[in-house]
Amino acid sequence: MKIKNELCEVLASDNIYEESVENFDILTEKMNDDFIPYRIEQNVMMWLNEKGIIGEIECIFPMQIDEKISLVESKNSETKDGFPLIDIERPIEVPIVKVFKNKEYFILYFSELEMYDKKIKSKNLSFYAKGDELIAIKAEIS
Repeated sequence: MKIKNELCEVLASDNIYEESVENFDILTEKMNDDFIPYRIEQNVMMWLNEKGIIGEIECIFPMQIDEKISLVESKNSETKDGFPLIDIERPIEVPIVKVFKNKEYFILYFSELEMYDKKIKSKNLSFYAKGDELIAIKAEIS
């Protein structure tokens, strides 16, 4: 999954874990009925608009891992406020999405890559990328 650009604004989101149905949900303030659903993986859907803004990511019974995968910051990394735009002209599917959770947050891992060179902060979401590849999203639980 590739990032094509970034918004220079931060967006609010509700990040919810529903234990009874093993559901992880990220719902941004931009979500509306015009967003288009994309299947990212067997148990993961993502709703995007025509610009690539994420409206929602829903994971139902995703593959959960017991130990957090430590993401490593590369030497020349950058951290900025904003919100990534997903490139909808390129394939969005990923082979597997892994999820780590604790009481304060959950992390969606979209890649086997562990080193990132860009971190984009948007209120209670952190997006980690290597080049233009989105490798993980950390969502602080609402």
